[in-house]
Amino acid sequence: MQEKANRIYHISLALYAGLVLSLLAETWWFTPPDNHVWIISLLQLLPLFLPLYGLLKRGIRAASWLCFILCFYFTSGVLDAWLRPEQPHGWFITGFSVSLFITSIMFIRWQAQANREMANA
Repeated sequence: MQEKANRIYHISLALYAGLVLSLLAETWWFTPPDNHVWIISLLQLLPLFLPLYGLLKRGIRAASWLCFILCFYFTSGVLDAWLRPEQPHGWFITGFSVSLFITSIMFIRWQAQANREMANA
């Protein structure tokens, strides 16, 4: 079970990086604001960076908090894709947030099972 948790953990980290890069690409290249780009980027990424330390330590609680936080990014991506369907960044943000949510849930489940197996052994 630990091997499955390890694999999905690495996939989750890759999707996390993809979501961060998509948000940065939206702010800096696709639809850059007139001013205060740094502040807008910080406001976009700050909630996503809150559970990062726990995620890097493979914390189950951090992964569950990430799932709650991803709801906001999913909503933002869906609204962006709905309002401007011809631009790809809304679709990317939606896809990355859904994929990251699913892989985080799978990591939580498999890591918890692996922890129980190690405790019982």
